[in-house]
Amino acid sequence: MARSKQREIMLSVDEGSLEPLYRQIYRQVSGAIVDGSLAAGDRLPSIRKLCGHLGVSHTTVEQAYLQLAVEGYVRNMARSGYVVEKLDTGFLQMTRDSTIEKNVQRSVESRSQDAFFAENLQGGQALYDFSYANLPDDSFPVKTWYRLVGEMLHSSVIPELGRYAYTSEPNELSRQICAYLKRARGVDCVPEQVIPQSGTDGSLATVFQLFSREHHTVGLEEPGYATVSEVAQRMGFGLVPLPSDCGMDAYFEALERYRPKIVFCTPSHQFPTGRIMAIDARTRLLKWAQQNNAYIIEDDSCNEYRYETAPIPSLQSLDAYSRVIYMCNVSKVLSPSMRVAYLVLPPKLLGRYFRLFNYAHPSIPWLEQEVLARFMAEGYWDQHIRRMTKLMRKRHDALLSGLTDAFGDSIRISGQHSGMHLYVSVPNGMTQQELISSARREGAAVYGTQRMWFSRSAPEESLMVGFSSIKPEDIPAGVEALARAWRR
Repeated sequence: MARSKQREIMLSVDEGSLEPLYRQIYRQVSGAIVDGSLAAGDRLPSIRKLCGHLGVSHTTVEQAYLQLAVEGYVRNMARSGYVVEKLDTGFLQMTRDSTIEKNVQRSVESRSQDAFFAENLQGGQALYDFSYANLPDDSFPVKTWYRLVGEMLHSSVIPELGRYAYTSEPNELSRQICAYLKRARGVDCVPEQVIPQSGTDGSLATVFQLFSREHHTVGLEEPGYATVSEVAQRMGFGLVPLPSDCGMDAYFEALERYRPKIVFCTPSHQFPTGRIMAIDARTRLLKWAQQNNAYIIEDDSCNEYRYETAPIPSLQSLDAYSRVIYMCNVSKVLSPSMRVAYLVLPPKLLGRYFRLFNYAHPSIPWLEQEVLARFMAEGYWDQHIRRMTKLMRKRHDALLSGLTDAFGDSIRISGQHSGMHLYVSVPNGMTQQELISSARREGAAVYGTQRMWFSRSAPEESLMVGFSSIKPEDIPAGVEALARAWRR
């Protein structure tokens, strides 16, 4: 075996540099190996020799050599010291792609400007933003939340922050959500069935993983919630349309024709039309699911916002067959940015969930869950819902009366008296994009419905006109802007 030889290299250190001395040594030696100044088999100077040469401590040189060894540049050989390893220096000398930043920017710019995120950002810049998703800037209970967070962190010892949590452990948030759903929505459940999730898209992804994309298709209302089609397609599931704008006979004809194993529906406030599924249709859907061994995902978003009647009972409250997967979130009432949603899984799927996610951890941080649980336990949740319903009702009434006064019978409105938006048809001969663009020129942002259709084209005159975040005092002027834009 050839004896390793020591090759002289010029090393220096700058004690005035912010870079640690050992890192300076490490950087110079690794650089010499990469550029070939030190070849495979060459010995590094002994630690004692290099200490004397550089005027640094034994520990400093040793730390540099250990770092080189652990990264594979050198190895410590008995009676030879540290010796350079054989490396692919040609690869290590390759320059990095200087166009990465430009390519990343090109990818960012190529994102669809028709997507919800782009439309929402642009709408927020308008003078009158008729958003149907955002909440008022001052709606979050900051002071109460701040106090609850402080109380949670006041203890000097918080064991939960030092250990992993598991999906199989029902926590206080699951218990509080369970109690609320029983009381307010008639949902029949126990805490173990309540699974907190990170957002509605996270909830959908979890549910779809309980099924087989090779054997199961997803039936989606059309028009319907675009996120469902996006998540389903991302996970490889086929989609079939269930018309939500042609009456219930057409809806059930599509169910019989396609026989999907997963049916997504919004029975208490259909998105986007705002229609309500009547009791007869609900029982018929539940019977169909039982007869066809199918499951129903009930999205109960916006259930809190009813302005003339009490909230509509959930579909799950009627489910005698355990066929309903209940899904909701806090985004429409408390905060969209918190990304807190939850599932209530029927017993058969719950067992499948525990087997599939046996080693999974909760997707929502412990502190956020615990503060929300305390917010609910101390009665703030119910108070906040009452406050938000009052705020939304005021905006709803102002928008509905404004549109009625300004347009009369020349437009059609559905979804009134509930939710966070009105579904408006403006049959004045303009296309949907023309309606949106002309409103923008007058300083008002309204929202299209194209993404809510996937098997047929959206009606050109259909728009979403929301009232969830606009200030009540801005609504009259905003409606006047729409009138200027759409009158012909």
